[in-house]
Amino acid sequence: MMTTSYISSLSLWNAPRSGAAKLQSEIADATREIAEGRYADVGLALGGQVSRSLSLRQSAAEIAVLKDGNGVTALRLGASQGTLQQMQKSADATFASLTGLTADKRVAAMAASADDTLASLTALLNTKATGQALFAGTNTGTGPIRDDAAANAKANAAAAFKLAFGFPPGDARSATLTASQIQNFLEGTVAAQFADPNWGTTWSQASGTAVTSRISLSETVTTSVTADAAPFRQLAQAAVVAGLGLTGLSAEAQDVVSGRVMGLLSKGSAGLVSLQADLGRSQSRLADANTRLDAQADLITKEIARLEAVDPAEAKTRLNAATTQLQMSYSLTAQLQELSLLKYVA
Repeated sequence: MMTTSYISSLSLWNAPRSGAAKLQSEIADATREIAEGRYADVGLALGGQVSRSLSLRQSAAEIAVLKDGNGVTALRLGASQGTLQQMQKSADATFASLTGLTADKRVAAMAASADDTLASLTALLNTKATGQALFAGTNTGTGPIRDDAAANAKANAAAAFKLAFGFPPGDARSATLTASQIQNFLEGTVAAQFADPNWGTTWSQASGTAVTSRISLSETVTTSVTADAAPFRQLAQAAVVAGLGLTGLSAEAQDVVSGRVMGLLSKGSAGLVSLQADLGRSQSRLADANTRLDAQADLITKEIARLEAVDPAEAKTRLNAATTQLQMSYSLTAQLQELSLLKYVA
């Protein structure tokens, strides 16, 4: 038994049109692969290996985030180092100027510069970088030193002097105080005002915990100094003692005062050097971590390229072939549109 079938002009017309969408998709994919250098559909191309590709890209993104964070950390460390150096130079300069004076002139010289020293120290400790307080520990959004800290500390020291001896520091009766009395007062009463909890009450709003930053996939490092550190307390104490204005003391008592201030300046300067060394080690570790991250990023990039990269020449060939076929499809469709029975009816 024989059957017959027919092909309508409508079927012939729609056949090339139905393949046009597929050809256009192939052209879009090939164009994208040429531009980006990777498969347009990575999942389709890699199959079971797509999970490795995704894992590598996640690692690359994590490394990029760490590198960005390390840039901010390096800026904070550099700013901290610069501020500590300024403090150290100021303390060393004050110490050197006092060393060059005779004993009877030291107390007067210290008193003259005490207010400026306190103002400078407070401003430096409240330094910010990238919007964060450098010396606030983990309380980076809060200025570590209270606005009225210097004034309150001076008032507290003067009040303690009056309570201990019955008259204010500038009173003429201060000449009757012995060197031993002044030493006990400075090393006991005044020193206690810069120890906990008085330091936190009068001076500091900083956290005692320094900032710790993650600088690589497996390494963290301390990247800040808190204002609660001993060198800052020693420098503040030296300035407050100097600012008491104890010029009316006996020569022996004045020698105790100048010796106390110079001792605090010396200890504070040495402590600042130690803090700078600690931050310097963190900077070195940060630089090493960045070097390792760069190497890891390079290896990951190469492995991703090995998995996902396309051959530009092959993609170009596919693009040309699909473009040619699409043009032929359009041409054939145009010719079929010209078919009409009316042309063959006489």
